[in-house]
Amino acid sequence: GINQEIWGACIAYNLVRLEMANVAADAQCNPTDISFVRAFHIIQYELTWAAATRAYGKLPSLLQRMRQRLVTELTVKRPGRHFDRVVKSKAQRYPYKKSKA
Repeated sequence: GINQEIWGACIAYNLVRLEMANVAADAQCNPTDISFVRAFHIIQYELTWAAATRAYGKLPSLLQRMRQRLVTELTVKRPGRHFDRVVKSKAQRYPYKKSKA
């Protein structure tokens, strides 16, 4: 069961990345300009609606709308940012002992 969950997560991750790459190629931008989290949420939302649709003839239009939403949600370059995003270091539990030199 664990292996199946891991493979499912890997396949889902790669499918989201593949769709991001396809959308970026159509929009003529870099795939890194599309946020993974936003793309995942948009794909999840649109596929939930597609699953609820009884008319299978509407699926191509639903997928096209999903791709259009991905293009409109390109990562916004925020002005005034001076430093790259980094993970903050964890606060130390105890202070360092200072030597008397």
